[in-house]
Amino acid sequence: MVKILKKKRNVLLIIFAVLAGVLIFNNSFFGLIHNTFKIRQLNKEISALDTEYEELKKEYDKILSGDRTYLEQEARVSYNMAHEGEIEFRIKK
Repeated sequence: MVKILKKKRNVLLIIFAVLAGVLIFNNSFFGLIHNTFKIRQLNKEISALDTEYEELKKEYDKILSGDRTYLEQEARVSYNMAHEGEIEFRIKK
């Protein structure tokens, strides 16, 4: 009885070893792992792009709404504009 159990165990170990070898040394297995990591990376990029899209959409909506304070601030900061008669001081760092 003990010999039969040992033979069954040995057969199961051999089958397991063969299956593990096929999975590990198969190009499909490595491709699957590579694709899994690539999908994770692309999902992170998608998330970052979604966040950037939302921020740009908010800015676009402010511009379209004609928010005067926002437009004035952008003109002053981004384009170095000033009202007529204002004196602009620039300090070099």
